[in-house]
Formats: sequence, C-alpha cells, structure tokens
Amino acid sequence: MTTANPRLVLLDANVFVSAIKDPARSTDTFRLLVYFLERADIRILANEILVREYLRYAEVFPSPTAAALASAVLDRAEIVEVDERFLKACPPYFQGGNIADIVHAATCLQTGALLISNDRHFEAIRKAQLIEALTATEAIRRWVGPRSKDEDPGKADGRSGA
Repeated sequence: MTTANPRLVLLDANVFVSAIKDPARSTDTFRLLVYFLERADIRILANEILVREYLRYAEVFPSPTAAALASAVLDRAEIVEVDERFLKACPPYFQGGNIADIVHAATCLQTGALLISNDRHFEAIRKAQLIEALTATEAIRRWVGPRSKDEDPGKADGRSGA
C-alpha cells in the first residue's frame, strides 16, 4: 500500500473530533472525512474501541453534524477483530501503554491500513515502519488540498483545524 492511493484507512478518533468540534465551520478535517466517505475504492476500518470512541465524542460534541458524520463513518466502517499476536507486537512502541492506541496500531499492523491520526504516540511505531501513519494535516495536503480564498477566507491558509 502506498500513501498516494490508500485502499484501507483507519481514521483515529482525534481526526473525528477535529471534524466535529465546531459544527458551524466546515474544517479541512471535515472535508477529509467526507473525501474518504465518498471514495468507494477506499475501505474504512475500525475496531470496537474506535467505534466506542466515535460514539462517545458524538455525544460530547452533540450536533446534527456530529451525529450524521459518526453514523456515516461507522456505517461504512469494517470492524476488525484484532488478533492477539498483533496486539502483543505493538506495546513496546507505546510509552505508558495507552490501550486504545495499541489496539488502533494493531488493527493497522494486521490489515496494512493507513492510520490517520494527530496523536504523537504513534510516532515510534511509525518510525519503526511497522505501520504507515499520517497526520490529518499531511492527509489533507495529499488528498483534499487547502481551500481557496473564495470557499472560506478564514481557512485559506490551509490550516486544518486539526
């Protein structure tokens, strides 16, 4: 898999939060999620922990946008049951052992999915090249690009709000 044309993607909960935290604005991160939702050739993956995170954040940041986006992503998502061997391979790359991060990394390791996350905890496993990961900003630059000044003058500098 190359980042130029991913076929499997796991969108971390922090990317979802960035897309929904201000429902009055259409952030670049929101545009990124819509891009992946519109692409039939890209499979969105999740695990049970990520599903719970999306549902929790849709409640923490309640809005019709949050509910609709969570529903759209989770309806499209293929839920991966992560094998124990992949779960055991990931903890050495995480200081503090955040279980959610370990499970997300193990999901990507098992499936070869691209992880999109703003979480710096994935840097060690990314550098070790066990999984491929991009920040939301990197993914936005690669697939949706910055907005034009006509679209949203406050966002014309390419900031993702992520």
